[in-house]
Amino acid sequence: MKGIWILSKLSGDALENAIPNQKRKMKKYIYSNSFLLLFYLFFLNGLFSQTNRTESCAGEWVCIIEVETENGIELKVKNKNANPWTRNSLKIEANITNLESDLEFPLFTVVKGTEENFITKFTFKEKGKYHYRSFGYRVRPGDWDSIHDDTAVYELPFEDGKRIRIGQAYNGKVTHQGQFAYAVDFTMPIGTPILAAREGYVVALESKFTEGGFRPDLWTKANFITIQQEDGTIANYAHLNKGGVVVRVGDKVSGGQLIGYSGNTGYTQGPHLHFEVHKPNKKFEVTTVPTVFRTQNGERDTLKEYFVYWKPKPGEPRPTDFILDEDIVLCKLSLKGERTACGSENFKLGESVIVSLDFIQPGEHKIEVSVTKLDGAVRPFMLEWKSRLDTVFEGKYFELVKSPYFQGNWKAEVKVDDQLRKTLNFEVGKN
Repeated sequence: MKGIWILSKLSGDALENAIPNQKRKMKKYIYSNSFLLLFYLFFLNGLFSQTNRTESCAGEWVCIIEVETENGIELKVKNKNANPWTRNSLKIEANITNLESDLEFPLFTVVKGTEENFITKFTFKEKGKYHYRSFGYRVRPGDWDSIHDDTAVYELPFEDGKRIRIGQAYNGKVTHQGQFAYAVDFTMPIGTPILAAREGYVVALESKFTEGGFRPDLWTKANFITIQQEDGTIANYAHLNKGGVVVRVGDKVSGGQLIGYSGNTGYTQGPHLHFEVHKPNKKFEVTTVPTVFRTQNGERDTLKEYFVYWKPKPGEPRPTDFILDEDIVLCKLSLKGERTACGSENFKLGESVIVSLDFIQPGEHKIEVSVTKLDGAVRPFMLEWKSRLDTVFEGKYFELVKSPYFQGNWKAEVKVDDQLRKTLNFEVGKN
């Protein structure tokens, strides 16, 4: 998100040598909550000798309009990238001399829509004498007075046919706490297409960063897309790949539209998509709000940690099991300790074989795998263990001894909670 301070300083009749409408960019600071927050400082000096109207824009968010009249100064604001849904939350501070207004400052307001929003008129206390004004503006996209449309159902932000696991859900112990309590992390490979979960307008984005890791210095270096929704809340899609943004600021996107590609940029422990819906508050922080998604489990599903989700096909029944048979496979164990070639039926002497089970939801289960060589040349052996509640991937491996007795056809019978779930047939050949 971005927040901006603009300071405008305007002097009156006594400052005859001031340069009209001079603008000087002073400094830019960057920090982040879940992604970028920018600050801009501007100073304006002038007597409006050439025009009685000045307009200064705070980045891509709002434009500040000051109109000098015979009796004072009118203050207005408008949204820079305006559309009927645009809402920006604004805090205005005023330091004035020989001017007065009916309003009290600091003033909190929300700038809406495409038209200029009149704020107030500052009138001269003593006309013709020195006057001074300095206004500070801080802005955050979204509407702090908005009420999230809880009837809205979000689409899973990935393509049909993919099954994606939640790495961290609401109140996650790593980073989803406090103001970010209602965020969700979708674990997915780098380059996975990201789709808009709900209709809206793109209000901010970043795609230049390349690095990701669990280091504080990377907190501000996540690529992201933020989308303004009709109810005034903001959807944030973060940790995208470098160059992984395919929309532009101002674009209107529909639910299910391609907006970018996942990555591993910024403060992360691994590739994933961070998704949240939030609104600003008057401390210029974000407050995340809970959302529900359409999943294989129903029309209004609250996503849970370690569970797997996918978009159901028309007429597809709701799953009633905690594991799918297709997720019980044999894999090879790499030298780095990673699963490779999952689903393989052919192995070589000297390789390590993993019996892999990916549960679609966590739970405590007894797992037994009986491994048998069909010709009886090797004594059968058993792998036994219990699944854990803090993970949904389970697996144990065995080694194929470099012996000719291990060549030939094998089977692995996999039981979960004393029920035979799948028989895996495989062949072992020479090196």
